[in-house]
Amino acid sequence: MEVTIPEKPCLVTTERGFSVSYHKRFLYSKYDPSRAIEAAIDSLQILPGTLILAVSPVLWLGLDSLLKKLPENSFVLGIECEKTLHDFAKEALSTLKAKAQTEEQHVRVTLLPFEQNEYIVNVLTGERAQNSSASEDCSSIPHISQFRRAVLLEMSAGTQFHKELYQKLTTLSQNAIASFWKNRITLTKMGRLYSRNLFKNLSNLPSSLDFTPFAHRITEPIFVFGAGESIEKLLCTVPKKLIEKAFVIAVDAAGPALQSHGIKIDAVVALEGQLAIEKAYIGGYAKNSLLIADCTSRPEVTRHAQTVTYIASKYTDASFFKNLSTQDYFPPLVPPLGSVGLTAVFIAITLRENGNIPVFVSGLDFSFSIGRTHAKNTPAHILRLASSNRFTPPENYAASFKNGAKKIIGKNDTEIFTDTALENYAKSFVDMFGGIQNVYDCASQGLALGLPELSTEKLSAYLESIPSSTRKSNWLENAVLYSPKSKETIRAFLETEEKALNRIKELLMYGQDVASCSCSLNDELHQLISAREYLFLHFPDGYTCDTASISFLKRIRGQIDFFLKDIKYSLKTLSMSAL
Repeated sequence: MEVTIPEKPCLVTTERGFSVSYHKRFLYSKYDPSRAIEAAIDSLQILPGTLILAVSPVLWLGLDSLLKKLPENSFVLGIECEKTLHDFAKEALSTLKAKAQTEEQHVRVTLLPFEQNEYIVNVLTGERAQNSSASEDCSSIPHISQFRRAVLLEMSAGTQFHKELYQKLTTLSQNAIASFWKNRITLTKMGRLYSRNLFKNLSNLPSSLDFTPFAHRITEPIFVFGAGESIEKLLCTVPKKLIEKAFVIAVDAAGPALQSHGIKIDAVVALEGQLAIEKAYIGGYAKNSLLIADCTSRPEVTRHAQTVTYIASKYTDASFFKNLSTQDYFPPLVPPLGSVGLTAVFIAITLRENGNIPVFVSGLDFSFSIGRTHAKNTPAHILRLASSNRFTPPENYAASFKNGAKKIIGKNDTEIFTDTALENYAKSFVDMFGGIQNVYDCASQGLALGLPELSTEKLSAYLESIPSSTRKSNWLENAVLYSPKSKETIRAFLETEEKALNRIKELLMYGQDVASCSCSLNDELHQLISAREYLFLHFPDGYTCDTASISFLKRIRGQIDFFLKDIKYSLKTLSMSAL
């Protein structure tokens, strides 16, 4: 039996330095190996905060020139997807670092471990590497918060072996950096509200239903209604008796519109954390529905429903949230989709028994027509009617002509308006649900969702063909309340947090006078604060715990009383529920 020995890269001497031969081709010019890469580096415009993805570095030719040109907060990350070339490049980099006269420069470059190539996003975000040795190799790579962009730099002809993969890794890195900063903007605006709502909703968990047993229980077709204009045609065309053959899920803002057509809503999805959403519950349409509330949603909306269950959007990767999510009483996690419509579709797919159960989507238009933003009888529409006068018309033309709004051609060649945020939600919808079995778009207008489109005529014909089911009326029979043990565990958690926050407050007020004998004041503060990121998650620089900064500590002191108030509220709620 003939054994094939893998070819190894081989150094080749040229008149102007070394080249490398691999698989019968030169990875550098055999006349002037460094000329091409030096020219590429010379033409490169590098801004501060740039991650240079140096792909297929092999001999690392041009590295010294690149490091001299590298601005602050920038880093060179070598990536090699060919195993033998990776080992070769790792040895070459070790030799260069050993010979380097300015070690300070060479700490700004490393080679990504071969087994971590496909986990590059996890490496950048500081997630644990797949094994301990790789974790040590990745320790020198800065956190993603240091970067603002990622730039691809082809260091040799070795890129030809995995060109598409290098492009994919670059795209993943760029998207990860962009996503990190978008999330930071969201957390800066909403992070404290999310965390405060989370603490308040913890006290509501013991009196709510566990969501987990609901998964894969629904055997009927499922409707998901958003608050977009497209639901108007469906509600006027498809008879009420046919719609109610299906399991009806509505986002909270769509509830009044469905109520105006007399449709019974089986489940309402609540995601919004701000006061304004309470207008959506006027009329009591959610009273006899299951309210599926996010742990970060406004706690007061639960009073509008008799039956409540919770889910938890993973709005942060902070350690306090990770620790909470491992507790038995904590609701199941769902992706941080940002849109209540996307979350409602995710829930529908989770609830259906299997992939053969169809899910029909309407009202997730991610667009609007001129003078309109939502369907009739939704809170936004009712508010315009209520506030209109001879100076303020009921039509909302401002939305169509605001900064960022643009006119495009949507479904059925209809002119519609959208903006960047709505477009991004539509793209997220396509990425998340496009191609999933038996999920259909029943909207006649709006942005394309990447789903098979179903006309109201075909939808009506399908619903007429299925028998009415009694399963809907008794699907809550096996619902499970949280155990009494959960209440005591939640109480213990809240009391621990209350004690820790009071200790931080004491240390910040009295300093060294009350510091522990076992560790320094700064060490104790860092230990307590770093485990409670909700105190600083919403700071513009909230991705780091900088307890050495007086400014940071002053801002922390300003947050403690808010959370102490919420914790005391939750403890009081737990005590009252025991009566």
